[in-house]
Amino acid sequence: MLKHYLDIHILQSIKRKLVITLLIVMMVPLITFLILSTNIAKGTVESSEISSNISMVDLSSRYIEYQLQEYDQLLFSSLVDEMLVPSLTKPDNISTANVFNTQTYIQDKLFYLYNSRASIQAASLVSIETGNIYRVENNDFFVDSYSHLLKNTESKDVIFNIDEKSNSFSYERNIFRFEDQKLIGKIKIDVHFSLFDPILKDLQNNDEEHVLLLNSSGRILYAPYPDSVKLLSNSVIKDSLGKTVVSQDDGIYYFQKNLSQNIILLKAVPAEVMNVGAAHIRQSGTIILIISVFLTVILSFYVSNRVTKPVIELSKAMENVSEDNFNVKINTNGSDEIGILNRKYKEMIGRIRDLIEKDYKREIEKKDAQFLALQAQINPHFLYNTLQVIGGMAIIKNAKEINDVTQKLSHMFRYITKRQHGLVYMYEEVNHLKNYLHIQQVRFHDKVSIHLFVDEEVKDGLIPLLAIQPLIENCFIHGFESKIDHCMIKIDIQKVFDEIEIIIEDNGVGISESHLSQIQKNLSSKQFIQSGSIGLHNVNNRLKLYFGKEYGINIYSKKYMYTKIIMRLPYQTKGVGV
Repeated sequence: MLKHYLDIHILQSIKRKLVITLLIVMMVPLITFLILSTNIAKGTVESSEISSNISMVDLSSRYIEYQLQEYDQLLFSSLVDEMLVPSLTKPDNISTANVFNTQTYIQDKLFYLYNSRASIQAASLVSIETGNIYRVENNDFFVDSYSHLLKNTESKDVIFNIDEKSNSFSYERNIFRFEDQKLIGKIKIDVHFSLFDPILKDLQNNDEEHVLLLNSSGRILYAPYPDSVKLLSNSVIKDSLGKTVVSQDDGIYYFQKNLSQNIILLKAVPAEVMNVGAAHIRQSGTIILIISVFLTVILSFYVSNRVTKPVIELSKAMENVSEDNFNVKINTNGSDEIGILNRKYKEMIGRIRDLIEKDYKREIEKKDAQFLALQAQINPHFLYNTLQVIGGMAIIKNAKEINDVTQKLSHMFRYITKRQHGLVYMYEEVNHLKNYLHIQQVRFHDKVSIHLFVDEEVKDGLIPLLAIQPLIENCFIHGFESKIDHCMIKIDIQKVFDEIEIIIEDNGVGISESHLSQIQKNLSSKQFIQSGSIGLHNVNNRLKLYFGKEYGINIYSKKYMYTKIIMRLPYQTKGVGV
């Protein structure tokens, strides 16, 4: 379909071919420049953005590291207190005053830690000997019994834990008695990740970027904007091992993994943000391209009109000449090659007109000679009138069957001799066929059964003269020649969609496979010489000549069983010679 469209609408028009050529010549360099400039701009923008973001992420990670160290120092400084260890051991004199003073000290200690930083959510102190846990949270002081199993009991370094549910982390240190280094308690602060909000928000340049804190497995610990919280794909985590920059189809990821306690700082920059500069260049290039195409189209139409208009006029003049109109006007004012071509063509038309007039005079003279020759021949009407006389004599002698046969034969003869053209109406051909079948039934008596069906819709269709009779005649000559038992012919003429289908089937002796194969091969190869099937080939070639090579005859047969002939032709109601 594409090739057909190009052949009809593009390649057959010199004007369109010229316009398309000019457009291609103009657009190819522009498109090439647009692609190259976009790629160069994209690479430059990406390189600059990557370098800038690496520096920003590194600086932010250092500040985060500094903040974490401050909280570690804060917790460590709380251990340097001579009252801390005694308050966690059981006193020898357990009195109400001592218990009150100890609890007051612990409460003040925890409130000091809790209020020292705005991001601290809770501060707690565990006494192993008394089995109590003291906790300050939401500006309230709580004392509960502590029954949890202690972990990391020998660690003298800070213990870092993360609570993903509450978006917080904790610093915890063991408290040892100086004299025997016995573990007597733990002190802990819980800090919310919002501590890093100023840093993370400063690192995020626009709303499309995302800045996150991850754990070592790649799960998000905290994001200043909840809308950006999502699980990173495994491919990103896998590709990030040992790298600070990972480039994916959806964007670029910047990792900083040198933070304390395996916290990973991540900045994700979408691809559309990275390509903003290239997009502006692409838009500018597209606008330039559209303007260039518009100007090119106008210029190409102007040039093509100047170049192709004389050619188109000459082409139309040729079409008129092909329709036997030799009185066409051709512009011969041009001085270029096309003007010379117009003048030469006009001269050629004049010569052709003179030759046609001479040939027409010779044809008239030839017709006159043929007419004189025909006068010397036997008048066909003499034979027709003679058959009418024989029929009249048969009626006088009371021989009705002889009269019927004579009348049918006279009608057939009149039908054949009257028609001078190739196409007839179907109803005329059927009437002729009925006369022929009547004579054959009289000839074979009851030995042959004939079934004829004609669709009413095909009666006005056109068919070549004597296209059906030769095929039925083959049934009598070849099919029933050596057949002893009863013979039958079925003739079915009907309209199938926009075609006429004629099926002729007999129960004769059939055709051998080798002979049938040879007939089918000759029908498809247009070979005319084939013993016993000249009429078949004649009808097939006439159908193809009148209606096209897609129409014609197909033949099927089985030895000693049947022979079927299918004729296909288009349904037409108007044609030459009708």
